[in-house]
Amino acid sequence: PPQVRGPGLGVLGVSKGAEVALAMATFLPQVVATVWINGTAFLHGNPLVYRDLFIPPIPYFPERILFTDLGAMDNSGVFGDPRDPKYGPSAIPVERIRGKVLFVVGEADRSLNSKLFAQLAMARMSPENCHLLSYPGAGHLIEPPGSPLCSISSIRGTPRPMLWGGEAQAHAKAQEHSWQEIIRFLGCHL
Repeated sequence: PPQVRGPGLGVLGVSKGAEVALAMATFLPQVVATVWINGTAFLHGNPLVYRDLFIPPIPYFPERILFTDLGAMDNSGVFGDPRDPKYGPSAIPVERIRGKVLFVVGEADRSLNSKLFAQLAMARMSPENCHLLSYPGAGHLIEPPGSPLCSISSIRGTPRPMLWGGEAQAHAKAQEHSWQEIIRFLGCHL
């Protein structure tokens, strides 16, 4: 179709999908533009196996789950501290990325410390290959504008609803602004 100009591809991922998108940008040269929304820059839970490469995961620590007064699971403590040297081998080798990466962060993310993960990734990347959009008051699920704030929801595989965080007005503004920036970023690099 005429919308696909090529030769490079763009990928967009949210949460665990952002982790996957970053790995794709690292190992697949045809990925030239990546939008990473509230993810990690380290493998968590499952290893990454690609050809001869094996990246071990940082384990989850489910005993650190907190429960809110509403009974939702606050998942923010289940991730090991990626700054701990023992987790160095779990880092996605983002320094190999040849394309551009737009990091989008909700600073009120209650699923994980996505700003820390973005900063750790960017510290290992060429500055001209990455850009950070960080939004105070925005939660984990930054979606296209007009999408309602989803601060708590049920997901398959969890016994209780998950806490995603976010303040309604700040989150809505983040969605409006980030969507325009994402469209501009993809239009510029694809």
